[in-house]
Amino acid sequence: MESTSAHKILDILLLFSTSQPELTVDEISSQSQIPPSTVYRYIRVLTEKGFLEKSGTKSYRLGLRFVELNRVARGSNRDLRLIALPSMKRIADQIIETVSLMRLFNKYAICIESIEGKHVVRVIIEQGRLQPLYTGASSKVLLAGVDESEWDSYLNEPITPITENTITDLDTYKEEVRKTREQGYGMSDGEIDDGGRAVAVPLFNREGKVLAALSVEGPSFRMTEEKMAVYLALLLDEAKTIRNQLT
Repeated sequence: MESTSAHKILDILLLFSTSQPELTVDEISSQSQIPPSTVYRYIRVLTEKGFLEKSGTKSYRLGLRFVELNRVARGSNRDLRLIALPSMKRIADQIIETVSLMRLFNKYAICIESIEGKHVVRVIIEQGRLQPLYTGASSKVLLAGVDESEWDSYLNEPITPITENTITDLDTYKEEVRKTREQGYGMSDGEIDDGGRAVAVPLFNREGKVLAALSVEGPSFRMTEEKMAVYLALLLDEAKTIRNQLT
């Protein structure tokens, strides 16, 4: 399959989320800017491979193949997850917001562990969630850990705005990533989830390579500048604990 076709298929899969778990062909076509005839062809392939399944007469949802892949991903990240989870729980117990652990996966950031916030109104980051590297606090942290000469290979896809706050200018975004690398943490304000804010820090191995991003996410009305500063301090402290255990 050609590379462009593979990218389009990934774009289709990334349309599915907790806010829209089921989509029709017309909805997929409209949101992905892929012609309906082409969407039908991709959906047929995805359905045959178990990545999508029919829901009702017109809609599709993610298939059981993802359950298997989730087990594989959880197994391959088991050691890091086990080491990071106590720190994540300590943070979650203090702030009652969502805490997540994300790693680099191809040209995406993937959530490998998450503890949901306990408020009724909260930002939800599910395990297995993929987000593009061109937006979000964790994405900035993960990309900042990559040599700058390789950034273009990770950011060579057209930027599709997820919200009105998504940074669509590539040079501006690169400056954000440089700033993230220099200050040692990344922030985002409604770039992925409308009304959501996040702060993320890198987790390093003993060689100083970024292994993952540890982050806190919550609604912007609770994630004030003062709260973000407190959460950042907690994240940095636990990141040191995790690094000591990794080494």
